[in-house]
Amino acid sequence: MTEEFSQHHSIYRAFESLTAEEAIDTARAALLIATITYPLLDAEYYIAQLDALAYRVRGVLGLSLHNTHSTLESTAPLTIIDAINTILFEEEGFHGNTKDYGDPNNSFLNKVLDERVGIPISLSLLYMEVAKRVGLPIEGVGLPFHFVVRCVLPTEILYIDPFEHGLLLSEQDCRERIRRLSRGKITRLPQHFFEPVKPKQLLVRMLGNLKNAYLDKEDYKKSLIVANCILLLIPDAARELRDRGTIHLQLQHYARALHDLKTYLKLEAQASDRHEIQGRIQMIQHTISMMN
Repeated sequence: MTEEFSQHHSIYRAFESLTAEEAIDTARAALLIATITYPLLDAEYYIAQLDALAYRVRGVLGLSLHNTHSTLESTAPLTIIDAINTILFEEEGFHGNTKDYGDPNNSFLNKVLDERVGIPISLSLLYMEVAKRVGLPIEGVGLPFHFVVRCVLPTEILYIDPFEHGLLLSEQDCRERIRRLSRGKITRLPQHFFEPVKPKQLLVRMLGNLKNAYLDKEDYKKSLIVANCILLLIPDAARELRDRGTIHLQLQHYARALHDLKTYLKLEAQASDRHEIQGRIQMIQHTISMMN
């Protein structure tokens, strides 16, 4: 067993164990994902950074630095949000990476904390983790093209964009933004997009961004690790099986590619790309026959 294989197998085992828990620790799961590129990462060091940011927020609010139970009773949510924004964006300078959006580091929580820069979902995760430690319930919202967070107030639901320095948005603001980002292709956004995402959904989306970033760089080995992690979370996801099969093909893992692509067609018999996939399967079968 090679050292590289052993390392990757350890990541899978740890990720499977962590995400099997009823209450998933998303910060630790995100830091585990980062060990794909940073195998010596010290998770406790970065968890302590999250704790320290929350500690400072509580200090700004004049709250007990250790007891979070009475936060919502004693302090208005908008006041807490303002304090979080002050610490994260004004004092610490966290911001969206508009110069190199496709950099894989944007998806790693450790690098977001190190460099103070990220993409919508990684900055949203940061925001959620700090808010949780302060005592304010903040939920992730997986809008198309742009991940945000939300806070449920007594009279309204407030959306917050950590990629834009904690910009406060209404639902209508979000709808207009998605219309612009889609260049008018999405004019009516179904209401389910505004529902909070579960931890596994957040991790799948984060991993999907990372997989695409590695594929753009033609780093198929790391793309495969990410694809395997996604399928640990959603084993029967047809499109993910197709993508992993294509990655296996790039790495000349012909038997594994054949298995994933055949499974994809079984799950998606009417897939729009079935003829293309059937062509790949025939090519793989021909290649395997030539090797035997």
